[in-house]
Amino acid sequence: MIVTGVNEHGRDVAFYQSDDPIRQATRAWLVWLQGLFGSRPVGHHHWEENIDETEVVISDHMPAHIEPPSRRPIITTARGPISWGGTSTNQLRDQDLLGQTRVFTDIVVCSMTISVIAREGLEAQGLGYMLFRLIPVFKPQLLRLGNMHSIGNNVQLTQETTHGALVPGSSVPEWKMVQLTVPFYLQDTISSTDDGFYTMYRDVTLSMGLTL
Repeated sequence: MIVTGVNEHGRDVAFYQSDDPIRQATRAWLVWLQGLFGSRPVGHHHWEENIDETEVVISDHMPAHIEPPSRRPIITTARGPISWGGTSTNQLRDQDLLGQTRVFTDIVVCSMTISVIAREGLEAQGLGYMLFRLIPVFKPQLLRLGNMHSIGNNVQLTQETTHGALVPGSSVPEWKMVQLTVPFYLQDTISSTDDGFYTMYRDVTLSMGLTL
């Protein structure tokens, strides 16, 4: 992704960043779920990419409609709010005497919500608890795939939706849902030595009528 700096003279002050780290981290959970259920035998919630053949639907969004005749469970992922962890003073780690070389860093705090929806509450709870147990087992793989700093231990598994409650997308009250909330953390660092960063930083500061 390229964010173009304010520069009326056309100088190259583009600030280059790698792929969105939040997207990489959130997608890791979806890829893990698909791999996990894809390895299960047919007849035991086996996942297939083909929507007509899969025994469990796994997606990063809630289906608009859940067909009542279908008994296939649905598992969805949704990222929670993002905040700074505040692990450093002013989020500034290093600075040289002239103030031209600066390194800003902090921990990004986030969470992933995994929703498990099924016709029967015991089925939803069983699948949810299986994921609850396996998250610690697959932590190293999730951290590597999502380039995450860490995954929190305080994973929460909710109770199933109450009798008669409508699950979003369902037109009947029989569907049940449990949700896992998993905290995870990213390390975000910006250095003035990155391509174009200092030039962009300087030009924006000067355009505000300030001096460095």
